[in-house]
Amino acid sequence: MNENNPKYQLNTKQVGEAVEFLTSLSEKSVNVAFLDPQYEKVANVVHVDYPLSFQTDYQIQQIVKEVSRVIKPSGFLFLWVNKALLGSDRIVNWLLQAPSLKIVDSLVWYKRGTLGLGSWLRSNAEFCFILQNHPTNSKLFTNRSFGSVWEEASLSTQRRDHPHQKPFFLIKSLIEATTQEGDLVVDPCAGSFVVLEACQSIGRQFLGVDLTYNQMQEFNNKPKREREQNWTAVIVNKHE
Repeated sequence: MNENNPKYQLNTKQVGEAVEFLTSLSEKSVNVAFLDPQYEKVANVVHVDYPLSFQTDYQIQQIVKEVSRVIKPSGFLFLWVNKALLGSDRIVNWLLQAPSLKIVDSLVWYKRGTLGLGSWLRSNAEFCFILQNHPTNSKLFTNRSFGSVWEEASLSTQRRDHPHQKPFFLIKSLIEATTQEGDLVVDPCAGSFVVLEACQSIGRQFLGVDLTYNQMQEFNNKPKREREQNWTAVIVNKHE
């Protein structure tokens, strides 16, 4: 049972809206949070009709604000972005209402063997900003050999539960470096729930939701041929 709010269950996949979920949690009750917001409209990126809900910068700002409220002092937030955001002011705007969260480092996930998409250069990497709640303390990231580039293959489209699925072993290693057994890890935009799987493998408590979890389940349960036909139709229409 979740002591914060019985509406949300520990260590399970469930539907929920990010801000509503976070506001149900007690202040300074979370050790680590992961956030992979849907800041781009999916059709503009992969031209596939995934059932994902676009989030505005204001909505993401409110999510980050609530994350800063629920994270314990010196707790961590791992924020995922792509290269398109690195030269913009959007990330700074997301943090405007969360002054206690500071970017302390960043890492690159190199997707080994991935061709990637891109208007100019093909993108075969994603970026994770490491934020820590006040007061910052680098000693609380206990893996002192952790490098700034992590190489791990991305799952093929057919094997993913979610188009933005993150690498299991990287997630597991980040959790191990910043928590102890029994600590609480949250993910308000859980997507594939890979953070849940990582937590279960090393004895951490997980609490998280995803707004379109049921729709993604339905999408993934469609016959493979139907999904491939949808992809083909979109690509054909794009080039007509």
